[in-house]
Amino acid sequence: MLDERQIGDLMLTEIESAERPSVVLDVEGAMSTARRQRHLAQGAGAALLAVALTVGGLTLPNLLTPDRPPAPAPLGTAPAGGETGLPVALTTVDPQRVYVRFGWLPDGLRDLQYQAGLLLSGPGVHLGASNGRTDDQRQFVAVSLLPKGAQPSAPQRDSAEPAVAGATEAGPELNGGPSVFASYSGAEKPEAILRWRYAPDGWAQLRMVGAGPDVRAAATHVARSLRFGSDPVPMPATVAGVPTDLRLITLDVNESLDEPRSWYAGWTWTAQPDTAEPQWQRARTLSVGVSRYRNVTDPADKAYVDPNTTVGGHQARFSGEDGNESLTVYDVNGANVTIDDSALLPTGGTRALFPTITLVADPAAWHTHLHR
Repeated sequence: MLDERQIGDLMLTEIESAERPSVVLDVEGAMSTARRQRHLAQGAGAALLAVALTVGGLTLPNLLTPDRPPAPAPLGTAPAGGETGLPVALTTVDPQRVYVRFGWLPDGLRDLQYQAGLLLSGPGVHLGASNGRTDDQRQFVAVSLLPKGAQPSAPQRDSAEPAVAGATEAGPELNGGPSVFASYSGAEKPEAILRWRYAPDGWAQLRMVGAGPDVRAAATHVARSLRFGSDPVPMPATVAGVPTDLRLITLDVNESLDEPRSWYAGWTWTAQPDTAEPQWQRARTLSVGVSRYRNVTDPADKAYVDPNTTVGGHQARFSGEDGNESLTVYDVNGANVTIDDSALLPTGGTRALFPTITLVADPAAWHTHLHR
């Protein structure tokens, strides 16, 4: 299990580059990292948040009624021949839409993530899978959809050395047109970077690292089996009590397919207009996260239940300072619910918001939308 520093580093570098996949996050680690990042942004003017893309604005979607997605097919069984494009390039990114799913993945890539909306790098879509390792055995694949007119960027290296572009080579036909394999200096493991037009004037990029002896063949198989679309993101809950002056900017869904399975789904809202720079939209936010509850008895585990109050008859942990509030309610019919508010709600707002959150009928059995 990663510690919070490692999780925070992975989240920041991954979303800034829109290329690097993270492991699936347990909700306690993810939310505490998010709180720390928001407080840092408030104290330092969000100066540490990188902005790479500022193309387009975000839509203002209505909250959707969630429905549990169908049980996914086993990974590795989906045939090639997926839908490798959309009719038009994204000019706005609706956080509540699933633009791309995996159809096939190499064995061992069991930790999945999907993010849509305002990432740290700007509006975009990120789909990732990894084997959950952070050592020399790490393997991952990341798919990025860029808004209309945006150009793919160089990968970020662990060494922090700039990645210098090398030669390109022709790739497979994708979305009815050509693709290219790009290459960059500084790769420490076998790497394939595959780029194609998912729509006119809209780039898709797939980056695969360390997946077998023929990484380009594996990347091609993953790319050909992707499922593109724009249907609603299935979520494990609805949130009805968010003030109307707050705007949904990001959805983040993670799942580990290893036993015992775990998942996390989160919403992020801001009071800033979509014309503000991304770092200011993210500097003060309201977030709600739902994760699968697991009974942890080890106090050293970040998922350990450590209540200091009760909410709605459930054990809970509450903290608040300078208008910021954090509330985690444990084991709500098999799920944990966490609300983090950067002073966008009135005092006591996290407790008032909790009753407006309605979970699906059987949260413990819920699965994500990330593969079919």
